[in-house]
Amino acid sequence: MNETQGTPPTFQLHFSKQIYCVELSPYEWSQHLICIALAEEIVIGTVKFQEEDEAVEDIAYNPFRTFRHDTRPHAIAWSPETSLSVVPKVLMFCVAGADFKIRLYSSDMNENTVCEMEGHKDYVNSICYETEGEILASVSDDHTCKLWAVKEDEKSISTFYLTSPGMSVHFHPEKSGKLLVGEKNGLIHMYDVRSQQVIMSLDADNIPLMSIDWGPNPLKVVAMAAGKLILWDKYKLREPPDSKPLHIEGGLMVKFSPTYDHFVASIGSPDNLLKVTNIKSDQEILCGQVKLIGGMTWHYKLPYVCAASDREIRFWRVTSH
Repeated sequence: MNETQGTPPTFQLHFSKQIYCVELSPYEWSQHLICIALAEEIVIGTVKFQEEDEAVEDIAYNPFRTFRHDTRPHAIAWSPETSLSVVPKVLMFCVAGADFKIRLYSSDMNENTVCEMEGHKDYVNSICYETEGEILASVSDDHTCKLWAVKEDEKSISTFYLTSPGMSVHFHPEKSGKLLVGEKNGLIHMYDVRSQQVIMSLDADNIPLMSIDWGPNPLKVVAMAAGKLILWDKYKLREPPDSKPLHIEGGLMVKFSPTYDHFVASIGSPDNLLKVTNIKSDQEILCGQVKLIGGMTWHYKLPYVCAASDREIRFWRVTSH
């Protein structure tokens, strides 16, 4: 494999402007939706692959809604309430912007509303919804993790104070109220949102920590810190985590595949390489390349990993062999 070129993407979508963030919906009932954040607008579309629909030749992208966003987007989160198969239709998502605000967008496909949520005093690096869709969590360079009641008055309902910038935040997809927060100084905390207590803490022992995620059961936690892929297993927390150098000049993001629980995708330097690693066999499954990095996301069900590369969205089909 040519290390500077890597695996060519299976499909590409081209845009007229740079893409800052991209997120496929992580929920079964809205898995065909994609959110694409450009400098001043958010585009919502559908993506279908030949595996889903024989009428589709390779890939079919259909944009159907555009929302204005006046500041550079930093992060996107889909609401679990989004569904186009209910009446009235529900389209709901949040975007964190460079003005430290989080905007909640909702539409019934006739009328659009935008609510601004203020409270952070520095850049917001990561946002996510709880599985019921009632709480949004955010982490920021201002050393806080905030919880927002998106159903009520869009106000911050609680703040967890961190010891360094908050880089990555994730609610557990199945265990309600369990929140994972990764700090730049390598600390990772699991909070119980109801009691607002820390129930588990981990230390990556590498800085800067840039991204975390947790995998399907049995519970695993993965971090990207100082270019290393660091993995903890729920049943081996007393043992040192597995650590594998992946991006020698630093890694930026890491995400478990929702389809294959032993596949992890990451992006880092040099060369802005996207790598998919089989954490069971310690093998590199795929190595692709992006230009300007604008986010990375897995398909809910199909074996595709997707990344924004300047003005393109690139999709790689990941085979399980």
